Amino acid sequence: HTLSPPVYTKPTISLPVYTPPVYKPTLSPPVYTKPTIPPPVYTPPVYKPTPSHPVYKKSPSYSPPPPYVPKPTYTPSYSPPPPYVPKPTYAPPTKPYVPEILKAVDGIILCKIGYETYPILGAKIKIECTEPASYGESKKVVVIYSDPTNYKGYFYVSLNNIKDIAQCRVKVYTSPLETCKNPTNVNKGLTGVPLS
Repeated sequence: HTLSPPVYTKPTISLPVYTPPVYKPTLSPPVYTKPTIPPPVYTPPVYKPTPSHPVYKKSPSYSPPPPYVPKPTYTPSYSPPPPYVPKPTYAPPTKPYVPEILKAVDGIILCKIGYETYPILGAKIKIECTEPASYGESKKVVVIYSDPTNYKGYFYVSLNNIKDIAQCRVKVYTSPLETCKNPTNVNKGLTGVPLS
């Protein structure tokens, strides 16, 4: 077996590539800042109170609970409101008309001779009235005389000032006739005729 001679290969050498140097930037000097320290805040100390001695309460005596009583159920009773009744307008009652009562006494004075009678002109009568007295006083007697009678023997006497004419009596007082001067008790001419 024949050996071939060795083959030499020249190595390829690449050309050197120039790389420019990279300049680093100049670093500025560091700036130092002084830290701001807040002023100290004073906090007063909190004093804890001295614990007092414990108070021991007496245990309550046991009593049984009250018996259960159910509450009554309230049922409102509804009643309709009363009907509206307007209030009556008050008007004072009108007083009825009362006519003035005139109190008076009148009559005729006659003279009787036998069976004949005739009027006396100028005769007078007397009226006696008993007035009620005040407390502790006696009764008062009021005497009133009439005017002379007319030719008919008629007389008229007003008694408006007398309170109670039932307490009055009418009597014959005088007569101007000489033949007919003595009064008689005919028709109570002497004792008096009561006014009632």
